[in-house]
Amino acid sequence: MKHIKLTLLLLLFSGFVYAQKWEVGKTYTDDEKWTEFIVGDLPLIISVPHGGAITLPDALRDCKGAVTVTDSRTIELAKEIEKAFIAKYNARPYIIISNISRKNVDQNRDMTEGTCGNKAMEKPWNQFHNYIDTALALATKKFGKAIYIDLHGHGHSKQRLEVGYLLKAEELRALDAKDNKQVAKSSMANLLSTDKHLDLEQLLVGPDAFGTLMAQQGIDAVPSKQDKAPLEEDKYFNGGYNTQRYTSNKYPNIFGWQIESHFKGVRDAEGRPVFAKAFVDVMGNYFKTYLKKSF
Repeated sequence: MKHIKLTLLLLLFSGFVYAQKWEVGKTYTDDEKWTEFIVGDLPLIISVPHGGAITLPDALRDCKGAVTVTDSRTIELAKEIEKAFIAKYNARPYIIISNISRKNVDQNRDMTEGTCGNKAMEKPWNQFHNYIDTALALATKKFGKAIYIDLHGHGHSKQRLEVGYLLKAEELRALDAKDNKQVAKSSMANLLSTDKHLDLEQLLVGPDAFGTLMAQQGIDAVPSKQDKAPLEEDKYFNGGYNTQRYTSNKYPNIFGWQIESHFKGVRDAEGRPVFAKAFVDVMGNYFKTYLKKSF
């Protein structure tokens, strides 16, 4: 019965998505402008959950364990990526941005934890995730498959991208392409289920893995062919709620990863255009290799 209800809800939501006209390049927002949705025309969806600065003093998150730090300049980074895609391909990814502070709502947690039970914050939480669902539906209708990336920033001492495929550091150190549990747990499971010529090791640390290609552009990344796994003493983010949700088997045509980006050379003013150009070059190759799409 639960499965039937979920299916009906998805069908109803899909009908709403396709009934409304979504104009490529236009930015849609809620009335308060807490959330932005930039409509794209590429098989790539980028969400930015923790870059917002709008703070509501009367709705602060105060539940136990609530993390409220801002991923500074991640919104600017996403928009720089959009500019670089337009410059090279005259096309853009779908981008969903939370402008509201993580002090009020955490868009990379489930609703209960993300709002700390504050009913007033359920509206922006729902808006952010509804926009992601809309983007995924539009992209998969047009392209069949699409890539989802949740964009973050970290302050760890090692200056490198941390690419989160939902596998812990110790699992990466013991990576086994034949381990069905690792495959099923990873955020690449949907791609692997439809292409038997691929394996998990190839996608994470092979010559055409995202981290490998970024490292070749001069931006270190883990995991990659050059840096296969964090050391035991390294801090590492392996992906959170959004990556788990949107690459799950409920979204069978979506795969992707979380990016935790360092600041200098990536999120700072000098680094953003450099990173964006490298990212666009890499994703262009990635589309050809794994989606069989050229732009």
